[in-house]
Amino acid sequence: MDINWYYTEGELTLKVDGDEHKFLLEDLIAGSSAYKERRKKVLVVFLFSLFLIGSMQFLGGGMPSDQSAYFYIGYITTPIIFSGIIALLSYLYFRFSKKKINKLESIAKDFFST
Repeated sequence: MDINWYYTEGELTLKVDGDEHKFLLEDLIAGSSAYKERRKKVLVVFLFSLFLIGSMQFLGGGMPSDQSAYFYIGYITTPIIFSGIIALLSYLYFRFSKKKINKLESIAKDFFST
């Protein structure tokens, strides 16, 4: 398989095995901004869930006293781990729901999968 590309006047041209595909720069920028929006949403979900789980843990039982250092490490990291799992699930949801597979992405997947 042979792949060549070049850029002229706001258009990216991709040649794969003799087939020529043209993409507008505006479409590629829109795909990049969708990534940034998704990243921002996942960060908000992480911070909100961290605040919610941490406050429920602290307000539900208070801060324990006279425990070992390992207990406090676990006490603090447990909300972070659960928030990370929730953020990962939200990332997967945002990434695969309502996703338009654009032509450039499908060509790249086809090229690199073989």
